[in-house]
Amino acid sequence: MSVTLVVAMGANRVIGVDGALPWRLPEDLAHFKRLTLGHPMVMGRTTYDSIGRPLPGRTTIVLTRDPDWSAGPQGDGVLVAASLEEALATAHELDDDVFLVGGAQVYAQALEQGLVDVMVVTRVAASPDGDAFFPRVDWEAWQEVGRVPSVGPEPDRVPFDIVTYGRAS
Repeated sequence: MSVTLVVAMGANRVIGVDGALPWRLPEDLAHFKRLTLGHPMVMGRTTYDSIGRPLPGRTTIVLTRDPDWSAGPQGDGVLVAASLEEALATAHELDDDVFLVGGAQVYAQALEQGLVDVMVVTRVAASPDGDAFFPRVDWEAWQEVGRVPSVGPEPDRVPFDIVTYGRAS
């Protein structure tokens, strides 16, 4: 069983602004889709609300403290969990590969509890304004195992790298 954290973050650790991504990187979104397709994804309620619907081809498990929360009419098939442990247990019943896809609180809790096996981090070479941040990480505990450099679309052409990290031994 494997838990992979997937995040895109700026050089200043920004991951979001006003419930949206602070950049437009179609190549990164396509990579996200290829990586997560066919697997369960665990996300916080705010992240789900910002997407607004379940993503096709993946089981969505939403983490929320609100026992009355519902994904609404577009959310057929969305599973709800009251804790990260419950969400991961549900996900692992479905597949050996589980993806944590946001937001900041879910990332922080999973890293703090040592639940993450792999991190796939899109490192965007920009420092946009934002209101959601990736938690501080002890990068000494992680080893880079792969890197794919890229550049965003016109007009900005912001460089970014998709970096895969495994736990350092």
